[in-house]
Formats: sequence, structure tokens, C-alpha cells
Amino acid sequence: MRYKVFVVDSSRRVICAAKLDCIDEQAARHRAGQMSGEHDVELWEGDRLVAVFQSAASNGNRCGRSVLNKRPVSPPS
Repeated sequence: MRYKVFVVDSSRRVICAAKLDCIDEQAARHRAGQMSGEHDVELWEGDRLVAVFQSAASNGNRCGRSVLNKRPVSPPS
């Protein structure tokens, strides 16, 4: 299955993007989770947001607000 990964900054702007070909969603989640570090990572399958992997820095700055509420319905192009 084909997935897209977006590394985003604190303003939710895309810093870089990558395509992932994984056997299933669990494998895609695992690979995307490994990419999180200094910035948040979003995993998309087509126009469906699968997961957001927050960086340690953003976990402390979100104050419990949902990251998912800030994203568009479709991924950036």
C-alpha cells in the first residue's frame, strides 16, 4: 500500500515529504513513527490522515489541543 509522510514545523507547514510503500497500515505507522524527532510527522493514506507522531517538543507545547483539528481534509500537494 502507498502512504505519504509529511514532516511539519510548529506552524503545521510541510518541511519535507516522502512516499512509503508498506505491506499494511501497521508497518506504515511503525516506519513513520521512526521518522519523528525534532518535528511532528503526519502519516497519510490518500486523503485520509492515518496518524500524527508528535515530537517531544510539541508534546509540551500543545496544552492538550488536538493536532488533528488543525489539518485540512486533504494533504498538502
